[in-house]
Amino acid sequence: MIETSVISHIDFFIRYACIGQLLLLVAYLFYSPYRSQSTFRAQIIPLILALGVAAYLLLTAPYSPRPQGFIRNILLMFTHTMPVFLWLHGQQLFDDEFKLQCWPILGKAAVVLLAGFYSYVFLIRGGGGYLQMTSHVIALVFIVHLLARVIMTWRNDLVEQRRVVRFWFVLLVGLFFLMLDLVELSNTRLNRHQIFMLMNSSICLIGTSITAALLFSRALSANPAFLPDTPPETRRYSRLTAQENELAKKLRRFIEDGGYLQSGLTISKLAEQLKCADHHLRKQINQSLGYTNFNAFLNHYRVDAARKRLVETSLPVLTIALDVGYGSIASFNRAFKEIAGVTPTAYRTQEQNTLQPENK
Repeated sequence: MIETSVISHIDFFIRYACIGQLLLLVAYLFYSPYRSQSTFRAQIIPLILALGVAAYLLLTAPYSPRPQGFIRNILLMFTHTMPVFLWLHGQQLFDDEFKLQCWPILGKAAVVLLAGFYSYVFLIRGGGGYLQMTSHVIALVFIVHLLARVIMTWRNDLVEQRRVVRFWFVLLVGLFFLMLDLVELSNTRLNRHQIFMLMNSSICLIGTSITAALLFSRALSANPAFLPDTPPETRRYSRLTAQENELAKKLRRFIEDGGYLQSGLTISKLAEQLKCADHHLRKQINQSLGYTNFNAFLNHYRVDAARKRLVETSLPVLTIALDVGYGSIASFNRAFKEIAGVTPTAYRTQEQNTLQPENK
C-alpha cells in the first residue's frame, strides 16, 4: 500500500511538470514561425485554455492552505470556463471551416451571456451553491457536444495524423471532464480523494503532451497554398509510387466522369468503387488534391456543377440540389454559401443580371 504522503508528492510533481509543459506550449504559440501561420485570434483560445488547466492544477493541488480570496476566485473562473475554451479549441483543431468571427449574432450574444455568468458566479460570488452546479451542467453540455462532433466527423478527416490524435483526444477528454463533472454533480467527497486527484493530474499531463503533438501535426499537414474556391492541382504522377499513380488516375477519371454527383457518397463507398483501401484514398485526396476533409472535396465539385446548372438552366434550386448529390435543400444551401459566399438563388439572380446587358 502506497503511503498518503508519497501519493501527494507524486501528484505534486506531476502537476508542476504539467504546468511547465503548458508554459512551453504557450511559448510555442508565440514562436515566430508558428505565429506566421496563425492569427492572434486563433492563438488566444489555446492560451486561455492553458491558463484554465494551470488554474485547475493549482486550485486542486495537495497542499494546505489552498489559495484564498480574490486569487481563488480568479482560479475558479479559469477552471470552470476551461470546458468552453476546450470546445472552441477543439473546433479550431478538427473543423477546418470553423471561424469564430463569422458566428451569427445569436452565437456572439450567447458568448457574452456566458462571460457575464462566469464573472458573476466566480469573480463576484466566489462560486458555490446551485450556480456552481449549473456551471458543471454547462460544462457537460459543451464536452458531450465536442466529443460527439469529433467522433461524427472522424471518418471524413483526410489527415492521418489528425485522425490518430482524435482517438486520444476523445479518450482523454472523456476520462477527465466527464469523470470530473459527474463526480462533482454527484455531491460526494470522491473529488477530494488523493487517488482521484492523482488520476486527474496524470490525465492533464498526458493531455498537454497530446496537444503538443496535435499542434505540430497540424502545422506539418497544413497546406496554406490550397484555396477551396480554386481548382486544386494534382502532383506530377512521376512523384508517386506505381500504386499511388494508378489510384491518382482512377480518382481523376472519377472526377472527370462526375462520380461526385452520387447521392450519399462516403469515403468507404468511393474506396470500394476505386478498389482501394480507405486510408490509401484519404492519403491520395489529401496529398494530391490538397483537401483535408472529404465533404470539402465533394462540396467543391458539386457546387461547381451547381453553378453551371443555375446559370444555364431554369431548373428549380431543389432539383439542382438533388441532381448534384445533396439530400436536402438545407445542406445544399449551406455548402453553396460557404464556397460562393451567397445562396444559390442570389447567385442565379446575380448571374442573370450580369448576362442581361450583354444580351441587349
